[in-house]
Amino acid sequence: MEFFNRVTGQIKEFVKSLSTSRKIALSVTGGIILAFLIGSFWWASNQTYQPITHGNLNAEDSANIIRLLREKKIPFQVDPSGKQITVPPENLHDLRLELAMEGMPQSSGVGYELFDKQTFGTTSFLNKVNQKRALEGELMRSINTIKGVKRSRVHLAVPDKSAFVEDQKRPTASVILDLEPGALLNDKQVYGITHLVSSAVEGLETNKVVILDSFGKELSKGIHDSLVSMTSEQSEYKRKIEEDMQRRLEEILGKVVGDGHVKAAVSADLDFSTVSEQQTMLDQDGATVRSHQKDVETMDNSRPVASGAPGASSNTPGEQPGVVAQNSGVKNKTDKTKEITNYDIPKTIRTTNRPTGSIKKLSVAVLVDGKITRSIAADGKSESKTEAWSADKMKEMEAIIMSAMALDKKRGDTLEIKNMEFAKEDFEEAQKILDAATLRGYIQSMVIYGVIGIVIVLFFFFVVRPYISWVTENTTESVDTFLPQTIEELEKIQKSSTLAQLDEVVPELPDRLDPEKVEGEMIREKIVTMIDNNPQKASLVLKEWLGQGKKDDKIDKSKVIA
Repeated sequence: MEFFNRVTGQIKEFVKSLSTSRKIALSVTGGIILAFLIGSFWWASNQTYQPITHGNLNAEDSANIIRLLREKKIPFQVDPSGKQITVPPENLHDLRLELAMEGMPQSSGVGYELFDKQTFGTTSFLNKVNQKRALEGELMRSINTIKGVKRSRVHLAVPDKSAFVEDQKRPTASVILDLEPGALLNDKQVYGITHLVSSAVEGLETNKVVILDSFGKELSKGIHDSLVSMTSEQSEYKRKIEEDMQRRLEEILGKVVGDGHVKAAVSADLDFSTVSEQQTMLDQDGATVRSHQKDVETMDNSRPVASGAPGASSNTPGEQPGVVAQNSGVKNKTDKTKEITNYDIPKTIRTTNRPTGSIKKLSVAVLVDGKITRSIAADGKSESKTEAWSADKMKEMEAIIMSAMALDKKRGDTLEIKNMEFAKEDFEEAQKILDAATLRGYIQSMVIYGVIGIVIVLFFFFVVRPYISWVTENTTESVDTFLPQTIEELEKIQKSSTLAQLDEVVPELPDRLDPEKVEGEMIREKIVTMIDNNPQKASLVLKEWLGQGKKDDKIDKSKVIA
């Protein structure tokens, strides 16, 4: 405390010694420094604030979140647009969990947690509305997880069920997508969103789902057509096959002519027709008897033939017929044989389903760069020269391509390989431009930092240093006023001092002092100080004294020199 009191007293004495203008200047400087420090700490603390949500908030969500933050007394900041709210990082995760429990932000959609708070007296109509809202919210959350989708809105139109099937209406759905800047959804992603929505709603067909972007463009147009979707898939499959063949061809030839010195193009004609073929083959030589059946039938009989006199008497019942001729009558004798033999004939049934996308025809075009040869010029520098490949080498490359790509001329495949010199890009000029730009940027940075350094140095020498000298000037000049001016004052301070440290600073005075000796010592100290401060002037004075000594022998030159 003694040290603290001493320092405090010195500061007070220093302030009291300043003039009014300097006190005002010192106060203004201290205020500026304090404001700068406070602003620096405030700016550093603001840099650590983090946004609550990754997306932009609408006005309703912002108002609800701000209300909750004020209730929790959590510091926050709102950007000028009002679409983003930031909070300190130590409150971020807890706040996000609490917002999720409250179902905020509403733009993300409320899901099945809507049924967590049920009240008595809820009507069936309200339950239906809540169920539809919950389903829409769950679909929105699922769609928002897709890469490239910033937010979405889902609207479901689910009609009431009817007792008659012919009166039952199909549900429909509409989806609005707000995409990230620069993001585009391909047909497969749109088709996937369509299936996601249709599968989540009972009875909803994919062709009843309409998808729009934030500009009102219909993204789902044409994807419900099976022919269109099939054509798109076929084009994608064809493109992948061609790219794979080109890559393999360039890798093979790149080992011979060098990477980047070969360019290939492949056009594949694919057959996407579906063919199912069934073939039955019989082996007659390997036939065997499976069963044998033989039926024999014999019949032998006779019957008389009508005879007698013609007329009614012969045909009257009870009357005797006329005389019958001997050996008259009809005899029948039949022999019938039926024989059935069943054979087992081996047969083979083969069912063939030809895959879709089979290659019907391939057209391959290959460009090969010239052969690069290096030689040493007369000046000792290395030179490169491009030469054409020989005919034998071209035939070998052609054979490699035919084998690697499985080309079949009977199928109609074509191959065209040409040796042509590729255009060389002049990278030296571009490198020079880049080097010049880099050097220019480096020089600009050096100039900027140099100017800043010079300004800081000038500011210190011409503003800070003079200001400090001006503030402390009266203190420096008035140091002598704090010191004793006479021997009596020195003795008085030494006798009345209560500080132990003052004995070390103030020298002890003898009891008896010779006034002439003290006066001589004081004069000597002043002369030494004057000589140290201005040697040239002191030398002139000494010369003047020596000159006067020649005229006046009463002056002791040795004393003057001493």
